[in-house]
Amino acid sequence: MRRRAYLLALLTVGLACDRGEAPGRAAAGSFRGVLLSPALEKPDVTFTDFNGEPYNLRLKTAGKVALLFFGYSHCPDVCPLHAANVAAVLKTMPFEERGKIQFLFVTTDPERDTPARLREWLGVFDPGFVGLTAPAEALAQLQVSLGMAPARKEIVPGRDSADYLVGHGAQVLAFGLDNFARVEYPFGIRQEDWAKDLPRLARGEVPSVGNEGAPNRMPDAGPASVPAAPRIEVRVALMAAPVTTTEASVYLVLRNNGDADTLTNVWSPEATGSMIHRTEREGGAMRMVAVESVPVAAGATLEFLPGGTHVMLIGLSRKPDAGESFPLRLRFAKAGEFIIAPMVVAYADLDARLKVQQ
Repeated sequence: MRRRAYLLALLTVGLACDRGEAPGRAAAGSFRGVLLSPALEKPDVTFTDFNGEPYNLRLKTAGKVALLFFGYSHCPDVCPLHAANVAAVLKTMPFEERGKIQFLFVTTDPERDTPARLREWLGVFDPGFVGLTAPAEALAQLQVSLGMAPARKEIVPGRDSADYLVGHGAQVLAFGLDNFARVEYPFGIRQEDWAKDLPRLARGEVPSVGNEGAPNRMPDAGPASVPAAPRIEVRVALMAAPVTTTEASVYLVLRNNGDADTLTNVWSPEATGSMIHRTEREGGAMRMVAVESVPVAAGATLEFLPGGTHVMLIGLSRKPDAGESFPLRLRFAKAGEFIIAPMVVAYADLDARLKVQQ
């Protein structure tokens, strides 16, 4: 209770008196993120890190770029892709610049994201990433003060109440060396965008007022790695290498060469359950909604991509490694059943591998 009161007392996330450019700092344009105007001041808030220690955001990240993201480790899509893309770019940066970037993962699911779980999950991407927790009320206040919708638990009909989803904001806030966030990175930002912006942020460059940022782009499509079916052509079939056996995401690009049809079921003999999810944006947060079927018009291409519709497998019998294949069955109302074998790829490689052929 004392820790809770302490955090709430420090939760004075004010907006700066001058929310424009930092005094005396030359502006730099062409940042790939989305411009924040007015800028957001780094909040003076104390979390608890995954080692059980107090973590004051301002003190711990003084002199560094703080990449602040709210998510949860059971998220099969948005969260691991953000973490993987940032981690992949950090590995390519010089040591001095890399040391000025700190990725902070604030869990929106403290019930399941125990300190051990956060440490293990984040360590898969980068051992330098820090996992943080906060009481629910303080967390909601913080998200609202930063212009985000509060995270919300989503109970999935037909599934155990403990196997829930969490709708949450999908953007990464980048607080610069001057403690202000002038740019954010929505879901869909690519590794090449991070590779352009992170070194500049580490050098203390500031986005110019005229920078409109990059649109929330979806990945391009890639070459087919699965043989085509007579009526349903599978152009892309990839499975993101899961961190644990709890859940995994599968991404597909399907071309319907026949009459209008409906995808009615997707399942795997090596998973206890499966669902088709559609990602929706509601009140500034992204949430996954289960759908029973997906129609596909004659001659149309159906894209199951990060941030959109995707397949979620639950309770894997094994944790496949990158380079392996994983069995998956698709059932269409007219075209019938197909057996495919999506290739398992690292989250960091999805951006390059998911290239949709129109």
